[in-house]
Amino acid sequence: MVRFFFWLAMAVTIIFFILVMILFVCQWIIYTRVEKTMLRYDHFRQRKEDSH
Repeated sequence: MVRFFFWLAMAVTIIFFILVMILFVCQWIIYTRVEKTMLRYDHFRQRKEDSH
């Protein structure tokens, strides 16, 4: 009985770890895309201000 709950706890822990890693990768992708967009926006805004 103890062995069953040990493996159940291990399975839940491994699933939780995998989900955390997936969410970390998704957050990293979103952050890099937002940063890239903001850098492009700042560059465009600076060029527009320089032309005036």
